[in-house]
Amino acid sequence: MNLQSEAMDLNLILDSKGHGGNDMFKGILRVGAGAKRRGVVLLHGRNAHPDGAVVGHMRKSLHGLGYATLSIENPVPKESDEFPDYVADIQGENYVFPEAYARIRASISELKKRGLGEIVLLGFSMGARMQAAYLARNEASALPVLGLVALSGGVNGVPPLNIASSLGKVAVPVLDVCGGGDADVASTAEMRKTAYESGNGKSYTQVVIKGSAPHNFSGREDELQECVHKWMVAIAPA
Repeated sequence: MNLQSEAMDLNLILDSKGHGGNDMFKGILRVGAGAKRRGVVLLHGRNAHPDGAVVGHMRKSLHGLGYATLSIENPVPKESDEFPDYVADIQGENYVFPEAYARIRASISELKKRGLGEIVLLGFSMGARMQAAYLARNEASALPVLGLVALSGGVNGVPPLNIASSLGKVAVPVLDVCGGGDADVASTAEMRKTAYESGNGKSYTQVVIKGSAPHNFSGREDELQECVHKWMVAIAPA
């Protein structure tokens, strides 16, 4: 399929069942003129959606830089989308993270069908935890994964909710960004760095946006965009 001829945004319904999952899920594909053979798969945070806080901004700005972007709907616990429900799911039904892995696989396969050759994974908050946990499995991928952008990835909760429990098993380059006003995440920056460097990974870049930058980077989107774009151009130029 010719990427250049597609609409700017294409709303997709994807199926995780052929990739080890159980459900249909939504995605927003942005290709348009200027999209190259490299793409980004994005996962949002809790109580959000594929065009929600942070990922909505980043999918558009990365497309503007020359990447195809596919932002997908995260799986959520059956009870509700609150943090204790994720802990209960992991300790019980264990639906959410396996389903997230299946959706990431399905999304990568979708981009391969559309002519892309390499990808980067980007996650915000819960999405960052899911992307890191997926990469920690070191499983074969339909397309090469060049790196991980982890935005506001927290270390609280049982593995794999705790992103530090995954980072030590992630081999690809990682960009870890959080806001200085996001106390829980900023205060554990060294823990995440140490976790990654304890494993086989060779390239870890950490940025703490100083000042009052909150968990969702509200009011500091330009600084977030600048550091993500700079890293992307260095690791996987479009």
